[in-house]
Amino acid sequence: MSPNQYQAQELSNLLENIQAKQASGVLYIDAQVDSEKSAKSRVLIWKDGRTLYGGKTVPDAQGLVKLLEQKLSREWVASAVAFAMRQVPEQASLRDVLERLVQMQLYNWEQIESVIYSQLILTVEQLLPYPGKFQFDSQKQLNFCRGVELSKLMLDITQRQEQWNNFKPTIMSMDAVPNLKSDTLANITEPNIRKHLQEWVNGQRSLVDIAEGLNKDPLSITKSYANWIQAGWLDITNNNTTTTQISLSTVLAVDDSAVMQQLIKRALTGYCQVILASNAVDALNVIYHEKISLLLLDVSMPEIDGLELCRTVRSIPQFRDLPIIMVTARDGFFDKVKGKFAGSNDYLTKPFDAEQLRQIVGRYIGLGISFNNKDAVTFDLSNQG
Repeated sequence: MSPNQYQAQELSNLLENIQAKQASGVLYIDAQVDSEKSAKSRVLIWKDGRTLYGGKTVPDAQGLVKLLEQKLSREWVASAVAFAMRQVPEQASLRDVLERLVQMQLYNWEQIESVIYSQLILTVEQLLPYPGKFQFDSQKQLNFCRGVELSKLMLDITQRQEQWNNFKPTIMSMDAVPNLKSDTLANITEPNIRKHLQEWVNGQRSLVDIAEGLNKDPLSITKSYANWIQAGWLDITNNNTTTTQISLSTVLAVDDSAVMQQLIKRALTGYCQVILASNAVDALNVIYHEKISLLLLDVSMPEIDGLELCRTVRSIPQFRDLPIIMVTARDGFFDKVKGKFAGSNDYLTKPFDAEQLRQIVGRYIGLGISFNNKDAVTFDLSNQG
């Protein structure tokens, strides 16, 4: 079976499709980070639509134990783990190996799943922005931890993106390559910094390469590199084909209740940008000056109510296709009809929880790095071998 192609920013569509089909297997990905370099090859392991693991290869027992040793290092644990591994039959599954480590109280399940999840975040984060190829092997079945929902994974990656944004425009992404300036080493008095730069900065390694070599999160080393760039010790080459910027849709929530405003903001933060307005005048000002992807509109507001504001927005040509969701405590048939006639697309009844809000918003715009709209690219996984 030949690999399937996907374009930049379309990988999240593929992940959503696997989740929707509740598929199990191994997703092999070759992401093209730079046209002049070989593809970045990674695997993502799935079980019933949940993500279990991400890394360079499908893990075996030795590889998984080595990862745990690196991330949960203790002075005494290596010899104890080696002893535990000798007690495990050769044909034992990954789950059997991990359970043996837990039984010997070398690690607990919370520690193990935390390490695996951190590895998964770093893997998906490195792949998302780029085009590439994929193959899905449904014959290879693994089940060694609980796995996570895709929505949680995407939310955590989106929140990490906000941290990455703090380093722009100096460092555009983790794939940026630092370069030593001439005579830099001679001007550095701190021996540990000088030793690090001599060993790791060669004009070829990206920040993510350096972080992997040091067994660290790329975010944890980027602050130091940003400071060294500002000190004039390094140049940075942002030579990847595309940046890791995640484009978040913007939702305008119009409600005169401060409590409801904060409920909406908490529910959608990390999935999309949220702008709040308390009245129709402020809302119209935002609509004209910001690129709004969706309008959440409370019906009951003083002076100009939500229905009148909805009709006003619909009367403006450039906003005729803007998705509008009416939010109200009224759940009667005629209330919904009035909202429809005013030009709304949908109707959300108070009280509602965060997941209900995200679901209805997700019908009309992409949440976080995912694409939930009608134009989303989907992939047929039924015959992947």
